[in-house]
Amino acid sequence: MLKRERIMTAFLMLTLLLTITATAEPVQWLGNGHYYELVTDLATWQEADVAANNRTYLGNPGYLATVTSVDENNFIFWEIVGGNIETPLGDPWLGGYQNSDQSEPAENWHWVTDEEWGWTSWAPGEPNDYDQTHAEMYLNYQLWGDAGWNDHHSLISKAYLVEYSNDVVGVEEHSLTNVKALFR
Repeated sequence: MLKRERIMTAFLMLTLLLTITATAEPVQWLGNGHYYELVTDLATWQEADVAANNRTYLGNPGYLATVTSVDENNFIFWEIVGGNIETPLGDPWLGGYQNSDQSEPAENWHWVTDEEWGWTSWAPGEPNDYDQTHAEMYLNYQLWGDAGWNDHHSLISKAYLVEYSNDVVGVEEHSLTNVKALFR
């Protein structure tokens, strides 16, 4: 009987381990029919952008998530990210970036899909280019926020949000020539 209990314990531990390390399937938002996924592999914004563009789900290409309405923002933050959780998973990268190192903090923001940058959800006091040593030109959710956004530099690796859709305008190519330099 002891051998059977050990086998059963080992099986349960293996099942628990596989459950913990498994990535959740992308979830569809009915508001636009797109799928969203929180990828917990840590990456800089540039690495996340490349990785997102290399992902597909149900034949739909992936890209860093673009958020264009309060309803979409709330769905992504509360249903996909899980709400107010801690770093490194609680402040994932989004598909917004600034393409000029001479811009004021709130100017020259773009989506990776070239969708119109109109509606925003900046956290209080953001965007602020807080880090004067490094350009804060990439978009992520604010830690401990209420679905608010933050401008951040890309020297820290974070989780990232991938959106899957076959009806995007087009994913832009990013290079050091069309975004701020990492250092001012």
